[in-house]
Formats: sequence, structure tokens, C-alpha cells
Amino acid sequence: MKVSAALPTGVAALFFDSARHHRELEEKLVARLLESGFSEVILPVIDYLEPYEAMLAGTPSVTRRDELYRFVDRDGEVLALRADFTPMLARLIAPRLAALELPLHLFYRGDVLRYQEERAGRERETYQLGAEILGLEGEEGERLALRRFLELLAIGERRRLLVVMGFAGALDRLLLERAEGSDPAALAAAVMRRERRAVRGGGDALLQVVEHGVPDDPGELGEEAAARLARLEALCRELDEAFPQVDLRLDLAEFADQTLAGELHHATGPRSYYDGLMFRAFAGAAAEPVGGGGRYDTLFRQLGADVTAAGFSLSLDRLIARDGDGLVAEDGR
Repeated sequence: MKVSAALPTGVAALFFDSARHHRELEEKLVARLLESGFSEVILPVIDYLEPYEAMLAGTPSVTRRDELYRFVDRDGEVLALRADFTPMLARLIAPRLAALELPLHLFYRGDVLRYQEERAGRERETYQLGAEILGLEGEEGERLALRRFLELLAIGERRRLLVVMGFAGALDRLLLERAEGSDPAALAAAVMRRERRAVRGGGDALLQVVEHGVPDDPGELGEEAAARLARLEALCRELDEAFPQVDLRLDLAEFADQTLAGELHHATGPRSYYDGLMFRAFAGAAAEPVGGGGRYDTLFRQLGADVTAAGFSLSLDRLIARDGDGLVAEDGR
């Protein structure tokens, strides 16, 4: 019987120089985190499903229930393979918080697995390196997480880098006002897809967000969101000077569906768990997504950890250039 070397769609094996390049990059990034005062945590690849059920069913979550690889063990417990590090860390750190000195600077690394539609280029298994900053009050944790993210990107990526920034709830007021009597989810989706024709009926401010990333008059966002945007603009200018190799842009359209308004929760569909700053990085001419992060206090509270939380993750698979030298990953595509 002939044994096939094929792998399921969306998973990969690295050989020889590809494996070496992967480990070399990983160790460079880990060394930088250790130098910055981060401590490593090693998290299991399987966990009980039950602690996350409420979050997966009806509250913000980066992973949907149907994306989890689930199975029943011999004792009848429903288990799931690790699809995201952050919720697991939140649940496991919660009972230990009282004995720990804040702030905490933690990092982790390993595979995450998500069941997704089979098609070319869709990854089921990715190798992530991520970091969390817990217990740093105000917006300082967000600022530090973004700065560390950019530092690691500068080490790991040599292609053109674009990092877009925004914050959860930035467009809530505009969506509620402009979508009155219609579907706010459809309007938010049109903003994210940059569909000018569909957004024109939503007013000038939303069209300006689609075309330029921010409205001409920040006051259109509401007083609180306008003040938040002003602080983010100041942070962008500060980081522009520190990281000239990165194209930093404010783009509220990128995060249009990240709502904080209860009135929109029923309409916006699957959402991320962020509730403050958000950022995403894209590399190369094809704008391949290579990582992202932000703030997610609410998620940690939902899983029992009453602490401020900000962090990020990087996809090491996507940071490794596969240039056709005969040493690339073998996968099921």
C-alpha cells in the first residue's frame, strides 16, 4: 500500500532551511520580548469547552464556535483544540491574579487551529507568537502593546509594512444615526468594503471615513470618540518618528463592525473581543495580514480576570518569506 505524503488543506510541515529560518526568527522575537521584561507562559493545546460556551454563544469573540475543533474524551467531557491563546490565558490567570504583582508582561508561542472553509490559501493551522500586558491602567497598556508590536515587526519583516489603527466603537454614533430604519450591519459592512455608493446614503462623514479613514470633522463621531481619535492621532505621530519603516495609518473603516453600542450588538454579527485600541499589520505589495492586537478588558472580565488587558499576536508563518528555494513548507494546498 502506497503511503501518501499529502496533508489536509490548510496545514503545513517545515523542512530543512525553512524550519531553521522559522526557529531563528522565533528566537529573535522571543529574545526581544525577554529583554523588554516579558515572561513566557506555556499553554496547553487542548482545553475544556464549557468555560467558553457563554462567550462563544452570544458575546464578542474572535473565534466562532463552529471554527473550533471539538471532541469528546473518554470521560465524556467536551474538549477543544486551541483556537486562540488570549481567552485561555484569561481563564487560567484569573484565579492567580490576587497573588501576582501587577502589571504583568507575558508572552506565549505555539500553534492555533481553526476549522475554516477549505479553499486555496486558507490556513487552518498557524504558528503564533503573542504578548499580553495586564494591569497597566488607562491607555498606557495599549500604547506599550502597540510599540512592542512594531518593534517585533521591524525585526521579523523586511517587506513594505502597513499598520492600520482604530478603536472599537468609533463609528457607533454614525451607524446608529445613519442606519435608522435600515440595517446597521449592512451599513457597517459597506463601510468596511469601501463601497462608496452604498455608503453615500449614510451621510458625508461615513463617506469620508471610507475614502480617508477618518471624518473631516471628528466631532461627527461624538464627543468621547472625537477625543479618543485626537489621542490616537497624537500617538500615530509619535510612532511615525520612532518607526519610519512602517506606514502607520488611522483607518476607522477597517474596524467599522467593532461596536460597543448595545443597540448594534444584535445586528453586527460575529465580532472581535476588542473594546479599545485596535491595530492590524499588512506586509508586501499584496498586503498580506501578518498580525494585530489591541485592548480587551471585557474579555478578561468575562472569564473571571478583573484586570486591564492589551496585547497582540504575530503569525510567524506569514513573516517567513517562502521564496521558492526548494525549502518551502509542504502542505495540503
